[in-house]
Amino acid sequence: MARGDGEGTIYQRKDGRWCGQVTVGTDPKTGKLIRKTFYGDKRKEVSRQMTELKQKLFEGSYKEQSEMKFGDWLSEWNKGRKNTVAYSTYRVYGSIIRNHLKAEIGDIKLKELETRHLQKVLNDRFDSGLNTGTVKLIHAIANKALKQAVKEHLIYSNPAKGIELPTKQEEDKLHIWNKKQVSRFLARASDHRYYMIFFLAVNTGMRRGELLGLKWEDIDFTKKRLEVKRQVVKTDKGIILKKPKSKAGNRVIPITNNVVKELKRHKIRQSENKLALGDNYKDHDLVNCNKIGEPLSPMSAYLEFKNLSRDIDLPEIKLHDLRHTFSTMFLENGGNIKTLQQILGHASISVTMDTYSHVTDEMLDSAAKNMDTMYKIKKASK
Repeated sequence: MARGDGEGTIYQRKDGRWCGQVTVGTDPKTGKLIRKTFYGDKRKEVSRQMTELKQKLFEGSYKEQSEMKFGDWLSEWNKGRKNTVAYSTYRVYGSIIRNHLKAEIGDIKLKELETRHLQKVLNDRFDSGLNTGTVKLIHAIANKALKQAVKEHLIYSNPAKGIELPTKQEEDKLHIWNKKQVSRFLARASDHRYYMIFFLAVNTGMRRGELLGLKWEDIDFTKKRLEVKRQVVKTDKGIILKKPKSKAGNRVIPITNNVVKELKRHKIRQSENKLALGDNYKDHDLVNCNKIGEPLSPMSAYLEFKNLSRDIDLPEIKLHDLRHTFSTMFLENGGNIKTLQQILGHASISVTMDTYSHVTDEMLDSAAKNMDTMYKIKKASK
C-alpha cells in the first residue's frame, strides 16, 4: 500500500489497479464513515480525482450526496434529539414533522430538496389560515434538521436558508379576557375541582406546568409570596416533576390577600379529603393534584378549562392565555414592565416587551385622558 501526503487513502490492488478513498460524511444511522471510492490504472489518475473531490468538498460544489429521503432524515434527526430536549418539545416537533413536512415533501430526497419546495409548504399553510407562530415553527424545524444534515455531509447546502417567511400586515393579537369575563368565569368555576389552577393562573401568570408543580412548602402566607421551583411535564415514562427550563423560571411571585384567602380555603378542603382517604392518599405536598394526591396531567387541565369556558359561552382562549390575561391587566393597572418580567420568569425584558406591546382599549382611553390635559395650564386666581 502506498499513500501520498494530502491524498487520503490510496493503494494498489492485487490486480495492479489503483484505488483511492475520500471520506465525504457519516451515516446518521450507523455512525460509520461514508467514503467515495475511485479506481484507475495509474496512481496519478486516482490522485487527481481525489484532489478534485476534496476541492469540491471544500468549495461546496460536491453534488454526490445522501440518497436518504427528507422525511426519513427528519424522523431520524428528531429521534436523535429525544434525550436532549424537553419531552413536550420532542412531541411537538414530531407532530409538526408528520403533519406538515413529511406529509407534503417527505418523499423528496435530501439532495434534491430545494428552497422552492419548503417555500411552497409554508405559503400553503399560511394561506390555509395556519397562525404565523406555527408557520415559523415549521420553518425553524426544517432549518435545524437541514443544518445538521449539512454538518454530517449528507448535503452541502441548507435549502431552508433562502426561505422568506410569509407574514401578515398585522401581527396576531393575544387572545385574552377582560375583567368582566374573568369574573364571570371564576364565579361559575368556583365549585370546579380545578378551580385553584384557574384562579392562580389569572392571579399570578404562572404557566400550566408550574401551577401543577406548586407545593405548599413553596408558599409563604406571612410574607404573601410563592416560589416557582418546579413544573409538571409529561414524558414517555409518565408524568414527572422537574426544574423550570431556565434560571429565570425559578422565581418568587407576590400574592394578594385574596389569593392567600383562597389558598387557605383550598388547603382546608384538601386536608379534609386527605383525612377521609387515610392511607390511600399519596401525599406529595402538591397544591393542585388529583383526588388521591398524585400529580395532574397538563392535558387534563387544558381540556377541563376548554370545556368549562365553552359551557359558560365565553370567547374561546387557551389555558395559557390566562397568563396573558393576567399580564395585560397587570400593565393596565399601572404595573411596571420590569416587575412583570420577573413575575413571568422571562430571561430577557425584550421578550416581555415584545409579547405585551399590544395596547388595549382601556390603555388607549387612559392615554387619551392624559393627553387631553397634558398641555393645559391652570389659570392663576385673581
